Amino acid sequence: MKILIVSDSHGRSDRIYQAADLEKPDMIIHLGDLEDMKSSVEQRLGAPKIPCVFIKGNCDYRSQGDLMSVSDFRLNGHRFFCTHGHLYSVNYGIDTLVYAAEEKNCDIILFGHTHRPFNEFVEGSFGRPKVHVLNPGSISLPRGGSPRSYMIMDLRDSGAYDVTLKTL
Repeated sequence: MKILIVSDSHGRSDRIYQAADLEKPDMIIHLGDLEDMKSSVEQRLGAPKIPCVFIKGNCDYRSQGDLMSVSDFRLNGHRFFCTHGHLYSVNYGIDTLVYAAEEKNCDIILFGHTHRPFNEFVEGSFGRPKVHVLNPGSISLPRGGSPRSYMIMDLRDSGAYDVTLKTL
């Protein structure tokens, strides 16, 4: 399964479409600050044929309640925790984010908000196993000298996976 992971498009849905057309994903996860009409983006991306998860970011104030602040789900033996990150103060570190994900027994954490890519395995708290924390950066407005970016996760049926940071 090929998963396109994007964040912080800030109304530039054309960049999401560009990545989706290039990658031909089986699933799309947008980690917030879409700032566009979710329904029109879903329609253009081919939902429901291609499952899409959209998370509400701090700039998604126009959404009509159709976006979630957090989504957690199981996929190929992994439990995913998806959020924008602003509710967990990720600009100051990821500890609170990791604790929240661990409370739901998640082992893969996806977040945005910082506009900077992040890909690390982090020690779990209180003897828990490591968790994989991922941020695709921003597909539209990168910060800190990063290029516009997104991630591709190739998740196999066995649960093994690879993550690649890509640029536009």
